[in-house]
Amino acid sequence: MERPEFQVHSNYDHKVFKTMSRVLRKTTNRKIHVVIRVFGWVSVTVYALLQLFLITGRFFFSWMGDYSPDLAGILVALGLLAVLSGLLFEDDLNAWIAAANLMPGTREADTRFGPDEYVVVTQAAETRMYYKNIRLVGETADSFVFLIGKRHAQQFPKAGLTGGTAEEFRAFLTEKTGLPVRYVK
Repeated sequence: MERPEFQVHSNYDHKVFKTMSRVLRKTTNRKIHVVIRVFGWVSVTVYALLQLFLITGRFFFSWMGDYSPDLAGILVALGLLAVLSGLLFEDDLNAWIAAANLMPGTREADTRFGPDEYVVVTQAAETRMYYKNIRLVGETADSFVFLIGKRHAQQFPKAGLTGGTAEEFRAFLTEKTGLPVRYVK
C-alpha cells in the first residue's frame, strides 16, 4: 500500500519567524549565542554600575569640567536599554527583521513532500527543495522547522499537516534526511 503524500500549509507571521529564530538560536547558533549572551550581560552590568556612579555622586566625570552628568546619565541609560532589549527580546527582534525582508508573495506557502524532494508553492514562485540540503530538522510543540543554512529556515505547522500524523511525518523526515528530529522548547 502506498503512503499518501504529506502536504502542509504555512503562514509566515511574527510567531512563525520567532519560532524559527528560537530554533536557530538553540541549535546551530548555540555557541555564538552563549558568547553574545555573556558579553551582553557583562555590558548590562557595566552600564548599570556606570549609571550608579553617575547618579550617586557624579564624581565619575568631575575631571571633565563643564561636562553634563545629566547627558551622560541619559546616554548610559539608553545604552543599557538597548543592550537589555536585545538580550530579552532577541527572537522578537530577529522575527521583525525577517518579516521586513520577506519577499512579496511568500507570506503563505503550500508544500508537498514527495519521495525525493519537496515542492514549496507561493504566490511568487514554485521551488523544488531536496532533502539532502536540510542541515537540521527541529520540532517544537506546534511545528517542524527545517534549517537550510545558518540563517535560513522553513517552518511547517503541525496543524496544517495533511496526509498523515505528526509522528508519521517525523519518521518520514528522519528517513528522507538521515537526520534525527531535534525537539526544541
